[in-house]
Amino acid sequence: MAVLLVEDDTVVRLTLADFLHETGLEVLEACSADEAMRILVDPLQHVDILVTDLDLGPGDDGLVLASKARRRLPDLQVVYATGSPEKFVGHVLAPWEKRFAKPFDPTVLASTVVGLSETIDRQRLAQLRPAPAMVASSL
Repeated sequence: MAVLLVEDDTVVRLTLADFLHETGLEVLEACSADEAMRILVDPLQHVDILVTDLDLGPGDDGLVLASKARRRLPDLQVVYATGSPEKFVGHVLAPWEKRFAKPFDPTVLASTVVGLSETIDRQRLAQLRPAPAMVASSL
């Protein structure tokens, strides 16, 4: 399960990455929306969850990044971690979005991401299991 963490503040990014790594998740890091998109379009990378700040410096913000990323990866889950909650005015969170306002407890964010990854794993496992009727008919 891979998480892409996008944060322009190096100290915050490294701290959050450490908390996410401690949960056993694979964490990819980017410091901008442009860098994040390069990772997201790389066919050798598979990202399941995007954790992004909203204020990412020059270029796209986290909301635009998430929108672009979801067009490429429709099943992508998104977690926003922001010190600018006012940017959410008029934005209704979709079921695939979560929001954390800074300052927040990084262990809570990490446990939320782990919960999302476990849900994704269960959904994938359910898709792999044959339907009960198919199993019975093959006996």
